[in-house]
Parts: sequence; structure tokens; C-alpha cells
Amino acid sequence: MGKRTRLAALLGVLIVALVSCGGGSKPPVASSRTPTPSASAKPKPTLAGDYTVTATPCVNMRKAPDVGVNILMCVPNGSTVGADGQSRKNAGYTWYHVTYKKQSGWIANQYLKRAPSPSASAS
Repeated sequence: MGKRTRLAALLGVLIVALVSCGGGSKPPVASSRTPTPSASAKPKPTLAGDYTVTATPCVNMRKAPDVGVNILMCVPNGSTVGADGQSRKNAGYTWYHVTYKKQSGWIANQYLKRAPSPSASAS
């Protein structure tokens, strides 16, 4: 056999082997692995927790997050209120839904400062 004939025979064998093994123009199979979350993704901080009132002599706790709504009480400066994590933007303020002495209402967050966590103050 000549060089060309052997090359053609070898090429024919390779084509037959490729087709019989499922090779050809099939698209690659998609990976079923779940993507790993990016390390740079930061969880959104929660607003829930204790806050200290920073308004002197007190800050108005309102029935709804708006300056024109009924005042429920005036929470004294230095008092601790508990926020449940709800917030609303209205009238140029961000309002936190808080509880003080079993009364719930809304206080503008500019008059609140995050209170230290119990574990931080215990050390």
C-alpha cells in the first residue's frame, strides 16, 4: 500500500471510531454543579436590635412613620428602645419601628444610636 492509501485508511478508521463513540457535533453537557457564592458578597445588616435614644430631652415616638402623625409618647434621652427590623423612608427621614415600655411606634433613626450588644459590654 502507498503512503496515501494508508493515510486514507487510518483517517477512515478514526472517523468510524469517532462516530461510534458518540463524538461529533453534540453540544457539551452542562455542569450540574451549584455555583459557589462569591466571597465578596456581604450579608445585609439587620436593623433589628437595641438602640439608645440620643435626642435631648426626648424623642417623639409616633403612631406612623411621618412627622404629621399622632405622638404616642416622648422617649427620654438615654433610654433603650428595641427595633424589630422594619424601616420606612418618609418626610426626609428613615423611620425605625421600635418598642419602648410595651408601646410600639416609629422613631426617626437620626435620633437613635445602636446600643452595644450584651456580649460586647460583658467583656
